[in-house]
Amino acid sequence: METKQQLEKIESLTEGFSISKYNSLKINYLVRLINDVGHFSEQCSTCKSNQIVLENMIDEIPFLDDIEHRKPYERSFNQIRKHFHQEHGYIPLYHFIARYTVIGALVGAALASLVFFAFTRHFWLDALLAGSTIGILVAYFVGAQKELKYRKLKKII
Repeated sequence: METKQQLEKIESLTEGFSISKYNSLKINYLVRLINDVGHFSEQCSTCKSNQIVLENMIDEIPFLDDIEHRKPYERSFNQIRKHFHQEHGYIPLYHFIARYTVIGALVGAALASLVFFAFTRHFWLDALLAGSTIGILVAYFVGAQKELKYRKLKKII
């Protein structure tokens, strides 16, 4: 089935869905996967076979209220996303921001504590909090800059 036909079928199947149901079924990500798989299917054999998997996932949309149908849908969805991460260089949403923020909080807290201890010979909780806050802010912006390249290339899934 052609990509345009798949998208029209998804639109007709999800016509009466609420926003929360639409989001919980990750329909917007499914649409993105369909477009990206179509883009890579000519040069990637896995993406070519994933087109059939995506068609089956579209056919399952009306039955996803049942847990028996939801588990294979989620498994297929995660399998395709994993392929894009490993083979095509895609990253998850907020990948670098999340990693850098955690590291920034830890490093900022440690550095601020060491500096304040070196000057005052006392451990200050305020220094720990201030250092972690500054570390989070700096790391967030560094992570956002690194992620910007992937956003421009539309390699976030």
